[in-house]
Amino acid sequence: MDENRKRALMIVNPTAGKQAVRGQMFAIIETLCAHGYQPTVLTTAARWDCTAYVQGMAQDYDVVICCGGDGTLNEAITGMLTSGREECQPIGYIPCGTTNDMANNLGLPKTIKKAAEAVVEGEPKYHDIGRFGDIAFFSYIASFGAFTKVSYSTPQSAKNILGHFAYVLNGAAELGNIKSYHVKLTYEGGVIEDDFIYVSVTNTRSFAGLLSFPKDEVSLHDGLFEVLLIKTPKNVVEVSNILGNLSKGIFNDDKNMILIKTPKIRVETEENITWTIDGEQSPEISDVEIEVIPDRIRIFRPQKK
Repeated sequence: MDENRKRALMIVNPTAGKQAVRGQMFAIIETLCAHGYQPTVLTTAARWDCTAYVQGMAQDYDVVICCGGDGTLNEAITGMLTSGREECQPIGYIPCGTTNDMANNLGLPKTIKKAAEAVVEGEPKYHDIGRFGDIAFFSYIASFGAFTKVSYSTPQSAKNILGHFAYVLNGAAELGNIKSYHVKLTYEGGVIEDDFIYVSVTNTRSFAGLLSFPKDEVSLHDGLFEVLLIKTPKNVVEVSNILGNLSKGIFNDDKNMILIKTPKIRVETEENITWTIDGEQSPEISDVEIEVIPDRIRIFRPQKK
């Protein structure tokens, strides 16, 4: 092997999204090789395969490239952070999932080939990661309540046919079955305790097409989470106002919504809660500390033109 070529560990989830990556493998490999990379390609067959590959093999490569959805990226990041190595290889992300929230946040191209080009022509930049107790890590969101079942409860057949719109339909239907939770949140700015239908701790500009923060108000590398809380509405008018303001990205002018920024937060609930972490379910838990991990993970982003 040419010693001047960069070694790339490429991990592919062949079942992600509409399985589009299956027909694009040659184009991806050709792009990597043309830009001086020597790729080793592995495919996943089960959850956490990507994490295991990264834990055991990433130290022998210059870059790790994951082809899949946001869950595949989460597994790659988890592998880096649990490997015990002080230096983490930069991660290239070629999104092949259904909604690809992280790809949107990173400004990655929509097509697989263009996304591959963005990796080899881009630059790795630091990205804040969330530590969810001692249970998991997340790259963009940990949440529970209304909307959060959308990622994993939408049928795969609907995702494949309708794509992004399937999430929106499922999210709207879920709001019709609102459940309230009594929550105590302790953070650097104080304590908030109330009844909420939704709690999210995020490092993202958008989520599943349902939540969108103003781009100039959110940095993916500022050491802070955006924490959005939605109080339990008392009537149909308040429900309507919440939906309208969410769609417009208006959070501070609605009495039922609270938006705070913090590097660390403790969330306590009266009952065990199943959180959604980067689109996947967590074990049930009633007390968790969530904190930012800055300057540990680098992800390739397109060069600004």
